[in-house]
Amino acid sequence: MGERPYPLELLQLESMLRRLHRNHPERGWIADRLKRVEAGFSGEQKVDQYLKSLRLPGNWWILRDIRLRINEAHVAQFDTLLVTDNGIVIIEAKMIKGTLRYLENPRRLERTEEDGSVLTFDCPIMQLENQKEGLTDWLRQRGLTTKISGVVAFAARNTWIGLPEHAPFVSVKELPYIMRRKITSAADPGTPANMIVSRILEEALGPERIQIEQHYGINPHEFKRGLLCEKCDAQLRWMTRRKLECPTCGLPGGNPYQQALLDYFLLIDSVITTRAYCEFTGIPSISTGHRHLNSVELDVLGSTNKRAFRFDPMRHLNRNTLIQKR
Repeated sequence: MGERPYPLELLQLESMLRRLHRNHPERGWIADRLKRVEAGFSGEQKVDQYLKSLRLPGNWWILRDIRLRINEAHVAQFDTLLVTDNGIVIIEAKMIKGTLRYLENPRRLERTEEDGSVLTFDCPIMQLENQKEGLTDWLRQRGLTTKISGVVAFAARNTWIGLPEHAPFVSVKELPYIMRRKITSAADPGTPANMIVSRILEEALGPERIQIEQHYGINPHEFKRGLLCEKCDAQLRWMTRRKLECPTCGLPGGNPYQQALLDYFLLIDSVITTRAYCEFTGIPSISTGHRHLNSVELDVLGSTNKRAFRFDPMRHLNRNTLIQKR
């Protein structure tokens, strides 16, 4: 239902790379993590692409990026759920290229790189089984019943070594056929799909906001302040009270004011005052800072004299940019 949202973690990683200094010790690790999250998002988009041609009998829905609280200690995240009157199929997307070796004890995937190093990936089969168990438990707690199955859809061409005979791995190109076969062969339908979808959407959690300092060990003061060039991420210089210049690329294009505001929300805090925005960006005028804050959709907190602005990624983002006021 709807377009797949741009991952909040991907936005945060992009902001971190933009704001970390070139010699920061965590920069290489953040760049590697960014590549993995980008690959995962690319795989999910491939799934969306091939499911566009899906045609099924009866009522059915496709739900994307669903997070459900299974219990106090566990929140399950599902890339894609196909919900029908004959059951639910969990579709876990993977974008891992090359020759993959499946190994036991512990279960994992390995890929040997060109330099001879071995890259290890968590076992997708175990991940899928945990998701099926979690969703089954979530439905049971609410008195809902339906058949649950799942597949791991690989968006790249792979060569496999040691793969179990009945591993639930498919190519994204096979998804329409596999989904039709799974749903039409399902027996004993339980709770109608529309009731399950309504309950999932009612209780689905918003995107997880990662606390940068706790998760990555990076103090907010380690990030570059100021308005940044959108071409090279260099700190822009104020030539006059209104004119900016990049010392490397010349005059910047785009809107560095709103990118800096989004960086603040993603890396520092979800609430900002005009004064804090001006201090973070180096904008010399409070009135100019206030005008930029008022140009985007945000929640306004407090009175006119003591006003703050709060960011909600569920309502204030259009994919990877802040929503402009009309």
